[in-house]
Amino acid sequence: MLAFFVVMRMLIQRRLPVALRHGRMPILLTVFYVINLLAALGSRVPSTSSKFMLLLAAGFLLVLLGMAVIERKGFARDLPAVLVGSVFASSLLAVVGYLFDLRLFQFRLSGRAVGGSPEPNNMSLMIIYTLPLAVYFLLTCRRAWVRLALLLLIGVDVAAVVVTFSRGGAVILSLATVLILWEYRRLIAPRNLGLLLGLGGIVLAVLVTLTPEAYVERVRSLRDFDDFALRRRASYVVASRELVAERPLLGSGPDSFAPLYAETDIGQHFWRQHKSQSPKRDAHNTYVEVLVGSGVVGLGAFLLLLGYTLYSFSLARRRFLAVGDMQMALLTVAYRASFVTLLIYLVIYSGVLHKYLLVSLVMSQVALRLADSRFMALAQEPADA
Repeated sequence: MLAFFVVMRMLIQRRLPVALRHGRMPILLTVFYVINLLAALGSRVPSTSSKFMLLLAAGFLLVLLGMAVIERKGFARDLPAVLVGSVFASSLLAVVGYLFDLRLFQFRLSGRAVGGSPEPNNMSLMIIYTLPLAVYFLLTCRRAWVRLALLLLIGVDVAAVVVTFSRGGAVILSLATVLILWEYRRLIAPRNLGLLLGLGGIVLAVLVTLTPEAYVERVRSLRDFDDFALRRRASYVVASRELVAERPLLGSGPDSFAPLYAETDIGQHFWRQHKSQSPKRDAHNTYVEVLVGSGVVGLGAFLLLLGYTLYSFSLARRRFLAVGDMQMALLTVAYRASFVTLLIYLVIYSGVLHKYLLVSLVMSQVALRLADSRFMALAQEPADA
């Protein structure tokens, strides 16, 4: 329905919406899609690649629609509030589900909490993605009770990461914490630094004390090279090297890694050891998925798309600062930090079409458009005077 109204407006005005003519995102999306389309035409698993291309078209359509319709209110208030609030609700379900052993909120009766997410690693990713936005609200709100509520919210989110038992989530949560402190370092008054460090030490001590021993052991297993899950993940790298060597330029077809991995000798080896699971396994690395699916050319286009998104956030921040809009600059920093944590998480998670990746593509362009409009208006003021 939304697409219908946007198209009708384009037909009436006989031109693209201003938002779609601003920046290079539509061009980069088109380039990436065309490369994947060429790769799909020569795919080794045509049916899988065809389905992926339909999903890719739908995902990119959502990006363009978001760019066309989201304005300042949606960027500054509505979307971040929905992201933070919805993930908190899912985190609360995860924690409650773990504490009271509610199988509805656990992953395949494994005891790993998922809340409202389909699986633990995705739950962990969503929480970590929204933490910079939650911290932005915490640092910019003025009401004490709201700050207290946000502290509680962040605490529940962190606890939810723990009860997902995601080892990658533990590592990336630590990196995200460092990133958030770095991004907001100017908002931390020197007189409060000692108090902040002390509070952080207390929180860390409590977290270590209350964290389930099973999770501690699971994180420690990252040092165990005989761990079955780690060895199987290493096998994805071995298989990907073989697949890329066979078709380096345009790859084996979009979304082809899982079915092709199942056919490799190393994939069959690990399946025989764990036949309760499907032999088809994701690469647990989005960049590897793209490289195998659409080759070096596709990965280059994908990285260019991600790089432009990061550049757009940074440019928007600089222009908001140039016009003195500190609030929007800080929010743009939060969106950028969320995007960076997502880029890191994609090293251990397969999600070319993850919804938060699409959200970041959209919001980078909305941020840039809003910042440019303020910047140009300010630049024209002396001439108008």
